[in-house]
Amino acid sequence: MQIEYSKVNKSGKFELMLDDKNTGRFVFFFSYNSTFKQTKGGSLFDGVNNSGTGVAYFTQGQGNISGFEVIEKDGDSYKNVYSGSCYGVTGSDGKPVNHCSGGVFVVAASGTGRFSGLSGGGRWWGHALPNGDFEVNSIVTVEK
Repeated sequence: MQIEYSKVNKSGKFELMLDDKNTGRFVFFFSYNSTFKQTKGGSLFDGVNNSGTGVAYFTQGQGNISGFEVIEKDGDSYKNVYSGSCYGVTGSDGKPVNHCSGGVFVVAASGTGRFSGLSGGGRWWGHALPNGDFEVNSIVTVEK
């Protein structure tokens, strides 16, 4: 079944590991929380809680991102792994806005309850918001 959802990752912990102004290299760890809003493919994922963590490596405003998520609703859960590429564009206010896109997949045998036996994956894309949060949209194909 193909589903689509959106979410806004609310910024949590941010830990800067490297900020080399001479080379433009920037490395950091981050965490976030969000709630899925399923927009296509039923309602199995609508309202699920999502917490995640990741690491980003940027050089001159471009780079890679990867991480791990736990998705939970009413005690049932599953896990995702994601990765992608990021780049900056100049926003309407002249400041850079980060955009990222990539792939996501369900960790095998990670589901419990209603998510038991879940498998699949897909793609995601998103952009930074002025308040530091990150808006994400996804299209994934899952099977149970």
